Amino acid sequence: MTTWLLFNIHTINLLYAIAGLCVLALTLGLIFDYVSNNQKLYQKFVAPYIWPILVLTSIGGVVTTLLYSEVFGFIPCSLCWLQRVALYPLVFLALAAFRRKDTKHFPVYAIVLSVFGLLVAVYHYIYQSLPQDLHESGLLPCLADGSADCSKKVMEVFGFVTFPFLSGVLFLFFIILCLHLFRANKNT
Repeated sequence: MTTWLLFNIHTINLLYAIAGLCVLALTLGLIFDYVSNNQKLYQKFVAPYIWPILVLTSIGGVVTTLLYSEVFGFIPCSLCWLQRVALYPLVFLALAAFRRKDTKHFPVYAIVLSVFGLLVAVYHYIYQSLPQDLHESGLLPCLADGSADCSKKVMEVFGFVTFPFLSGVLFLFFIILCLHLFRANKNT
């Protein structure tokens, strides 16, 4: 890769890491709001924009994965593909639910996909954090099909923000938004 491209990848990695940490902070605030604040912040600041947030967030996740694999040429590993399996349908489900204003069924399907994606992301994050000796021992399988190594970190910013970390944040954000949406629908 050229020096210019490497510089851009590092800059893009940094921007994604900062954005991911901001989404994590927002998610933690929404979790507090859901559990302890009777959805007051959600109703005031998020509810009027819930559909654009869900649609744009899911599209942003898909665009990010495609940017790194198709433009920058990083080959996704098997665990990355499992996370994509959970993420890609969310775009179409969110678009269809937005069109139909489906606050009853969409949250259930989105939560199921997001929980699956979150579990895979957490496993992938833990797997990448383990020493290389444990990877080679076969104690935790990587499900590698030979195309890419699941322990390889395509990005690591601030010493802990990796793709599985960002993926987990995205899925957790979706889960809490859908829980808010589901509860708001039950209360109306």
